[in-house]
Amino acid sequence: MKKIFAVATLAVAFSAGLYAQQRIILPDLLQGEIVLQQQTDARIWGKAAPGAQVTVSTPWNGRDYRTKAGADSLWSVGVATPEASYTPYDITIASGRDQVVLEDVLIGDVWICGGQSNMAMPVKGMYNCAVDQAAETILHSAKNKGLRYVTVEQHQATESDPGYFTKGSWHKSGPATAGDFSATGYFFGQALREALDYPVGLISCNWSGSFVEDWMDKELVEKYPNQELFGAEFTKAPTKMYYGMFEPVSRYTVKGMIWYQGESNVGSPDYTERLLAAVDLWQRKLELEKLPFYLVEIAPFNYNKGFDLLSGDLRAQQLKVARSLPESGLACTNDLVYAYEADQIHPAQKKAVGERLAMLALSKTYGFGNPCEGPVYKEMIVDGGAVSVLFDNAPNGFTNNGDIQGFELAGEDGVFYPAKATVGFAPMRQTPGAQRGFGMMGFAVRLTSDQVPAPVAVRYGFGPFKPGNLHNVEGLPVYPFRTDDWPLK
Repeated sequence: MKKIFAVATLAVAFSAGLYAQQRIILPDLLQGEIVLQQQTDARIWGKAAPGAQVTVSTPWNGRDYRTKAGADSLWSVGVATPEASYTPYDITIASGRDQVVLEDVLIGDVWICGGQSNMAMPVKGMYNCAVDQAAETILHSAKNKGLRYVTVEQHQATESDPGYFTKGSWHKSGPATAGDFSATGYFFGQALREALDYPVGLISCNWSGSFVEDWMDKELVEKYPNQELFGAEFTKAPTKMYYGMFEPVSRYTVKGMIWYQGESNVGSPDYTERLLAAVDLWQRKLELEKLPFYLVEIAPFNYNKGFDLLSGDLRAQQLKVARSLPESGLACTNDLVYAYEADQIHPAQKKAVGERLAMLALSKTYGFGNPCEGPVYKEMIVDGGAVSVLFDNAPNGFTNNGDIQGFELAGEDGVFYPAKATVGFAPMRQTPGAQRGFGMMGFAVRLTSDQVPAPVAVRYGFGPFKPGNLHNVEGLPVYPFRTDDWPLK
């Protein structure tokens, strides 16, 4: 009798073990109230017993998608998604006797929110740094029907690990969760959802203080030499965020990416090259023909240890990145800072940052054609002791509040002094065919300084903490610039 009982027990144990092996395991990124990317083959993936058949059933088209788990237990399948809508769907995933249902799935657009602490900074604020309108935003967050988000748990790795699934589940926008999500990402998603009127999903994937090199793979990092950065000796980054966070997240099918990073890279002479190379890597890893990529200008802050003016150089490199990519733009932050934030690297005005990112995306990715970029320096015309500065992206001129701040002039001695600025028109040109603009002249900003009788160079907002307040009439700020090429360090 004991022998029969033992055999029966063994059979039950074997059956239970076999069933455990057949269990479907899904990543956290497919847990909770998710948003799938519309009108594409959205990836669904997970683990099952090696060789087990897995079936994914989608109700919007009545289709079954079948695949088999590999020897490493991993499986993946792309499901054809419909147009975005607020219609909730239940997706069924089955393997043998096991079945998992993804409930309340919405179809919309999904964006990755990447970078360092200014992207990680939550709506509720952090480190004695507040976010404007935090309490009000959290209170009314449930009104954002169709806005959903997930924060990827921080994880470091120095090698690729295909079997690793990131931690962090999706949530609907609401008071219980909004305060903990990226403020920049939240306001970006809120503005997009309101304009598009369909679901928007956000994946927050960032790490405070990270270098852009932390988000690269080994092959890419090896192309760059060691260098000193922002007061710290930098030896090649260990790619720990790329392998620990971005690579696992890259399985999720997305629309595009917003990026708020660069403070740690102040002092990098080739940040433009590095970020462009990183974007190319991310695009290939996400398996996208093109990657809409919108970035944020680094925060005005008293960068120190000899790197103060190099912060201005990094902003210029960020603008170069944005102008080099086919579907990209830079959200300027030079005017989004309070006087007390000179020694606080996490500015409070995150809503405007997120909305400026949304304006870029709506114009360049979604084709609305709305104004989205502020004036960019074009040329300077010296007229006696005055300088007229002309800009692109100011077709209707500039706002004139009577007290324009942020401009500086220098003579041959290279010493810069604050300049008085007035808006008006460029001087008439003598060269035939060179006249332009309204009234045969272009809109311009005229600069003078009693300390600089013979100006040769102009700077605007160029430095660690040099806020400006000049905007075009559409309300978009002038990007910081300099006309000289004098050494900065």
